[in-house]
Amino acid sequence: MDNEHIIYQQKVWEFLDNMAPDDCYLVEKLCIPENKNKFVACVKSYMDTKIPFQGYINFNHNYSRIYKTNEITFKPDERISVASLPDSQANIKNASK
Repeated sequence: MDNEHIIYQQKVWEFLDNMAPDDCYLVEKLCIPENKNKFVACVKSYMDTKIPFQGYINFNHNYSRIYKTNEITFKPDERISVASLPDSQANIKNASK
């Protein structure tokens, strides 16, 4: 990885870190067309390094939009039981026993 790519990736990651939950952006407004593949690769590497509980960064189906979902928070004593899962997830959970 060359120095120019590292600097570009740092800028992209900083932007992603500062996105608020529910923010949605057009990729064409964030980078020039020649850098779209580089931008997408930087976002994908960011996605690979972050823990989902910190909020998800996602693309739509054709990589034209990027958005961030809310962080997932749990209370220390909160537990998920099979009874609290939607029917389809409960059935999957029960089938694996």
